[in-house]
This record gives sequence, structure tokens and C-alpha cells, in this order.
Amino acid sequence: MVAGLLYVVGLIAVLATIVVAGFGAPGLIQMVNASLDTPGSDLLATLIDVARLMQWAVLPFAGGLVLMGLGRIVMLLGAINRALRGNA
Repeated sequence: MVAGLLYVVGLIAVLATIVVAGFGAPGLIQMVNASLDTPGSDLLATLIDVARLMQWAVLPFAGGLVLMGLGRIVMLLGAINRALRGNA
């Protein structure tokens, strides 16, 4: 029960982060395209700016993945426990 809840909460966190980050993606893509089209522009500085603007998404995305992983580990341990006891 708890393992399933951990997995679902992690999945929701990951999916919500991807959706919210997707709303800001068109502006970031335009910024990179403008940097590519402008002669003499610093592409590395533009990519650093894009990474700086998206740094908020790292923690909820990674946290969701960790929660999903913990949920799967607890599910696996529960299955091993039931298998060793012989109860189905």
C-alpha cells in the first residue's frame, strides 16, 4: 500500500514537472534559435542561460524519480518476503 503510494506520488511529481517545464520550452527554444541565427553570438552563454532558467525543474524531477525508485524497492522487498514465507 505504502509502496504503491510512493510510486504514484513520484510519478505525478515527474509528470507534473515535465508538463510545467514544457510550457516554458517554446520561449527557450526561440532564445537558442535566435542565438544560432545571430552571427558572432555566444552559444555557450545562451545554453548556460537556458540551463539556469530550467534549474528549478531538477529537484522535483529527481525527487519524483527517487520516490518512484523507493516505491519499486519496497514492492520488490515485499514480494521477496511473501515468496520466502510461502504465502501467495
